[in-house]
Amino acid sequence: MEHTLLLVDDEKAITRSLQRLFRRQGYTIVTAESGKEGLEKLQELTHPVSLIISDQRMPEMNGAQFLEKAKDLFPDAIRYLLTGYSDVGAVIQAVNKGEIHRYLTKPWNDDDLLLHVRQSLEHYELVMENKRLTSLTIQQNKSLAELNGNLEKKVQERTKEVYERNKALQTINSMLENSFKDSIKLLVSMVEMLNPGLGKCMRKVASLARQTAQTMKQSAKDLDTIEMAGMIHDIGLLGVPEDIWCKDVKQMTDEQFQIYSEHPIIASIILENIEKMANVGELVLYHHEHVNGTGFPNGLRGNQIPLGSKILLAVSDYCNITETWPRDMQKLMNMVRRKFEPEVWKSMAIDDGPEPIIENAAEQKLFQGAKRKYDIEVVSALLRTVKKNNNIPITYTMELSSLAAGMTLMQDLRLNDGRLLLTKGSVLKPASVQSIQSIGERAMIPGKVSVSIPGNPD
Repeated sequence: MEHTLLLVDDEKAITRSLQRLFRRQGYTIVTAESGKEGLEKLQELTHPVSLIISDQRMPEMNGAQFLEKAKDLFPDAIRYLLTGYSDVGAVIQAVNKGEIHRYLTKPWNDDDLLLHVRQSLEHYELVMENKRLTSLTIQQNKSLAELNGNLEKKVQERTKEVYERNKALQTINSMLENSFKDSIKLLVSMVEMLNPGLGKCMRKVASLARQTAQTMKQSAKDLDTIEMAGMIHDIGLLGVPEDIWCKDVKQMTDEQFQIYSEHPIIASIILENIEKMANVGELVLYHHEHVNGTGFPNGLRGNQIPLGSKILLAVSDYCNITETWPRDMQKLMNMVRRKFEPEVWKSMAIDDGPEPIIENAAEQKLFQGAKRKYDIEVVSALLRTVKKNNNIPITYTMELSSLAAGMTLMQDLRLNDGRLLLTKGSVLKPASVQSIQSIGERAMIPGKVSVSIPGNPD
């Protein structure tokens, strides 16, 4: 950092001596023979002055008075008072009014003076850097606020578009405030008129979400709330092109995902206008949050996510497969091969037709995402609900990292050399899970095992 020093003394010999001393250090030197001239020089400068050294005894204006005025022009500059006599009163005046940083006596020691000046300039650099960073932070905060304002404007515009496209729905809702459950049913009917595929899927989700919540022993009030949330959980997708919301999230462009990820927020805004729908709106808002914190819109994780939202996520993903995947066997098997590893799709019986394959694929999707995307208890309840009329245990091929206490081995677990570790039917305990995963990290057993989920079909 380049530094400019102002030297003020009515004795030219003093300023010349100081000038010779400091110029060897690479500083830019400005001199003045009086306080008045010093102030004029400060006003003429087009760049900051880093340090000012002023003699105390000068005609018309003493050093203390000059430094006081100089502080108004360059408040950040370091100020030294140079005095050739012991005048405690003058020093006190300079400290109080001019806020000097140091006073020096004549004659001075060159080495000591250079050391003091160097240390003062280092302090000056720190102060200026702090101001620069503070100013930068303020500017960045301002820019961030503008960005947030633009984002809010975008949400408002998209919300307005939804309101315009669903004006009939808004009218119906306002007329049925005292019967909001019936209002929700009418909403779904209107959605089906505007988008039959979306409306049908929402009805399916609502029914299965209620049954899953019932399996999890939820109260009657919670069952109603979850069912209503299921009926309208994707209402924010109205107006979003079908080629976006039908895509897998991983296949979306950044722009498409931005549009898609706003739909829970839009839906919750719509629900704000319906009396007594706050609980339903909360479940809808968070139904794309993942238990490991990678979901949207707020990145909630674990117990931060309402149970109803966890149920909606698992059920909607399940229904998305069962309701939208093709029934043409060739197209179906091509999709299965893209979505799953060979050991999964090779086990699917093609001769049984498309429906068992689709249901198997939906179940595999859920179980593979358990403990990462989905709550494992919700997955268990959902699959038990789906299989409630089937007494055969639900069996899946699991990564070792996804094993959890309470799962049951559906085959003998052996080391790679054939030695038996655990027999078929063993219920895994926490210690067993840790031991299996530890052995698996050393590649002593296969990377996947066959297990059934906790609990029995209802």
